[in-house]
This record gives sequence, structure tokens and C-alpha cells, in this order.
Amino acid sequence: MVRDVDSLQTMILPIEALTSEQASAWTQFRAGNPALYSPYFHIGYTQLLGRLSGDVHVLVVTKNANPVAFLPFQAQINATGKVGFARPVGAPMTDYQGFICAPETSFDAHTILKQAGFGAYHFSTLIDTGGMLASYVREKTPCTVMDISMGAVDWRAARDSSYRRHLKSNRRRIRKSEAHGPRRFEFNSTDQAVFDQLTQWKREKFDESGKYDVLSANWTRALLSELWRRGQDAGLRTDMHCMYFGDLLAAVDLGLSDGTTFHSWMVAYNNEFYNLAPGIQLLEALIDEAQNLGYQRIDLGEGVDGYKRHYASENISVSSGFVAASGPAAALSKLYGNLENFGENKLGKLGRIPGKARRRYTQISACDASLSGRSKAMLRAVKGG
Repeated sequence: MVRDVDSLQTMILPIEALTSEQASAWTQFRAGNPALYSPYFHIGYTQLLGRLSGDVHVLVVTKNANPVAFLPFQAQINATGKVGFARPVGAPMTDYQGFICAPETSFDAHTILKQAGFGAYHFSTLIDTGGMLASYVREKTPCTVMDISMGAVDWRAARDSSYRRHLKSNRRRIRKSEAHGPRRFEFNSTDQAVFDQLTQWKREKFDESGKYDVLSANWTRALLSELWRRGQDAGLRTDMHCMYFGDLLAAVDLGLSDGTTFHSWMVAYNNEFYNLAPGIQLLEALIDEAQNLGYQRIDLGEGVDGYKRHYASENISVSSGFVAASGPAAALSKLYGNLENFGENKLGKLGRIPGKARRRYTQISACDASLSGRSKAMLRAVKGG
């Protein structure tokens, strides 16, 4: 269905229905917009999700029949073309979300979403090119991104004294780890046993922390596995790097990559070596190896807390919020937004509960389509909270 308002047309297509010209425009927009450096914006990422899930669509914005912007999303669309609630494609696995467009692109996102038939669009880690969704942001969070194009030596030389103290502590841990055997690194590992161990460790950590296990869904595990099996010649894939202490696997980092950026996606380690910070040891080794691997940027994603504060070297942030466009979905989104505002302003820490509950349910509903599965996961969340 095509709608036309203020000379901008909107249409919603399944990802597989994009024409070759539209797919080419997507790729050109990404290549020409520095804000879209992340491999999550690679068209292949949405195409793969389209094969794994039956509700992946693209909002195509055009002017004079030429593409202006694309917004990949997931939602159920009714017979009249109304979207209802929409979420970013691949959420909660997708660490960056937003419009794919040229850097100078600007339009009223609310108007565009409304004319396209959206009820509400909820985003959690938005890269807001052109500030088109700035009015709908509820929270902004800095990210930890390293530009290592100049090489590991020069990157480290530019770090502050806090990082140098952190590096000194890491060297002490390296010496202690040698009691378990010499360190050994395997970059671009193709070992299925290591991949399975990473998944197991990660799921155990979700259970231990009380966080929702995003790997409980078949499609999330399939997404990681298929990208990893593509190998190093693929333009979009996951690269898996691991570290051993002697013969014992100590840490694994599986990252989404387009060959230039490595986005650390799934990191896990052997709890037996917790005090040796094996994840940090592996990260430091990855920084040393980055040029040989072809990486110009290592992205640790949202947040700069804990150890991440030592690694952030680019001013990049993501936003969360929602656009209430029209109909019942918009009304319900506004109700939740007002409830969260009231709680945050009047109830202190307790006031954060509605927002946490909404975000948890959003994660669960994106991974589990069944009512029984969602109910069980929310019950576990309440008991764990």
C-alpha cells in the first residue's frame, strides 16, 4: 500500500520484495552516512532476519519515486495495512536501530509513520540520523566504540592515565593466568565445540543474573549460527575469537562484522577464571590483532560503565523511546509513557518498575510469540526482580 503526503510517499514491503534498485539505494545510503557504520545496518542483516522470521518489513520513504529512507521493522500487519505496534528489526538482538538514509535527510518522522499506518514504533538503541526522532527520545545512553584505524600502539598512546592503570592491572592478571598454562589465542575460530560452549556460558549467565535469556528463542540462536557459518569471505558474518589458558578455554567473543567493524555481540568466559578477567585479556589481544584482522573499529555497544569506560574513544550514543502515531497502539503507548513519567518523578526507585516491566515484556514478546511462553518468562522476571 502506497500513501502520499507532502510529496513524500510511503510504502511497506516485505524485505524480500525490495527491488534491486531499492537494495542498491540502501547500500549507497549506508556507505555515504558515517552514522550507519555498524554492520547492523547492512542490508544483509535484515534480509537474514526476514528468512528467520515471518514479520520482517521495510518502511520505504520515497520522493518522486526515488528512495529517501528505509526503516526495517517487525510487526503484525492487518488486512487494511495497519501496523499496530512496531519494533526495530531483530530486537532485542539488534544493538543499533534506525532509519537508513543519507546524512542530510530530514523529515517529520511522526508524520511519516502515521501516514504509513503505524500505530506506535518503540525503539531502544536508536541511531538518530538527522535528529528526526529527537522529540520522542526518553533516554540517551553513550556507547563504547574504539577507532583503532591508526593501530593499537597509537590508540593506546592516546588513552588517559586511568586506562594505563587499567592496563597495568591487566598485565598482573596475565602473569597470574600463566599458572594455568601459557595463553593461546585463536582468532576467527571455526570450532563448533567453542561456539556451543559460548552459547552455554551465555545462557547460564542470563539465568544467574536474572536477565531474560534472549537465546531461549530458536530464531536468535539460528541468527548467530548462520552468520558464523558464513565464514571470512562473507560481507556480513560473525567472527569468533577465543583465548585458552593452556588447554582450557577461558573466554570467547563472537562479534558481528562487515570486515571493517567488529561489534562485540556475545562475550562469555569460564567462571573458574573470573578473578583473572579473561574477557578483558581477550579484548586487549583483539586490539593488538585488529589490523591483521582488517578491523578499523571495535564496538562494545551501549554503555560506558565498568571496564568499558577505559575503551570509549568515539562520541557515539543511542536513544530509547517511542513514537505514538495513531490508533489504539498510540493511546496505549502514551498511557505507559505517562505512567513511567509519574513513577520516575514521584516514586523514586520504585517508580522505575513500570519502565523495567515494559522493557522486559518487549524483549520477551520479540523472542517468544506464544502467550504461555511470555507469561512464564514474565513470572520468572517478577520472581527474580
